[in-house]
Amino acid sequence: MASMMPAVRKIKAGPGNVEFCETPVPEIGPNDVLMKVYAAGICGSDLLIQEDRHFYRAPVTQGHEFSGIAYKVGKNITRVKEGDKFIADIECSKGEWLGVTVDGAFAPYMRVPENVIYRVSEHVPIEHAAMGELIAATHHLIQERAQVRVGDDVVIVGPGPMGIVATQYAKICGARRVILIGLKSDEMRLEIGRRVGADVTLYSEDDPAKEVMEITGGKGAEFVLECSASELGVQHAIDCARKAYEGPGGKGVVVFISLWGRQLRVNLDQVSLGQLDIRGSWSWNGRETWEHAVDLLDRGLFDFAPMITGHYALEDWATAFTNLREKRDLKAMFLPNGSGWAK
Repeated sequence: MASMMPAVRKIKAGPGNVEFCETPVPEIGPNDVLMKVYAAGICGSDLLIQEDRHFYRAPVTQGHEFSGIAYKVGKNITRVKEGDKFIADIECSKGEWLGVTVDGAFAPYMRVPENVIYRVSEHVPIEHAAMGELIAATHHLIQERAQVRVGDDVVIVGPGPMGIVATQYAKICGARRVILIGLKSDEMRLEIGRRVGADVTLYSEDDPAKEVMEITGGKGAEFVLECSASELGVQHAIDCARKAYEGPGGKGVVVFISLWGRQLRVNLDQVSLGQLDIRGSWSWNGRETWEHAVDLLDRGLFDFAPMITGHYALEDWATAFTNLREKRDLKAMFLPNGSGWAK
């Protein structure tokens, strides 16, 4: 009989249906690694899966932001050895996503195919390593789908984890100013944004587009990221972008990474009239992106300490989900094997 372990699982389709339950410890094949999970970040998409507003395949153990050590390795493994600290690309094969369609990290152990594994330097804190997927997604949207250039004014709508990481990355890229927009109920998150590099923070309720135009001398922002997953956030993004009413256009780029899970009503006239470039960003460029992400992580270019605001045991998953929804946390982490780790 297989050994059992606790896990947070979406047990069947439909709203809700997430439970703390027992599931078998994964068995690994010759090309797999059994990770002992030490940190697993809770993403907004994990909440959407619970609400049935994100793709998934049930039953599945959730959790796609993670770090840990190689506890057991298959006989063909060459890229890691037992005891190595590593993270992994969650796109483990075509159409398969760890923690979404394949069992993930909200458990003490998870099976990870060798082809998506990346070793992390010993000096990187284990919880910071779990932010690797966020770095990969941010690198993709800021460097691969569009580019923040030296001297750009950047507006970021939504001070969640993605917005805070993007704030830091935009400064790394040489942005002139980073303007972070959130709701008045986001004040804790906006304060963290200021701590890690936002030059200006604005409230969604106070006509931020007008303030952005004043700050930028009437031009608007060359680069806008919408990651609030709100209808009003989309309108802010369009309204804050730099317009080009004549000539070749392309002065303002708006990148969307949100998932809304519903239809939106927005005024798109300025997309046409202002000749805005609209980009979607969701995945990444495979190994190319992840190697950049690990390099950035190893060099310690991001300040993650202020972002990680909550630590939870797996059995407290409902409290963790609620605290994220109610904005008591910015980035919450499950610690499936406790607060310490060792080889």
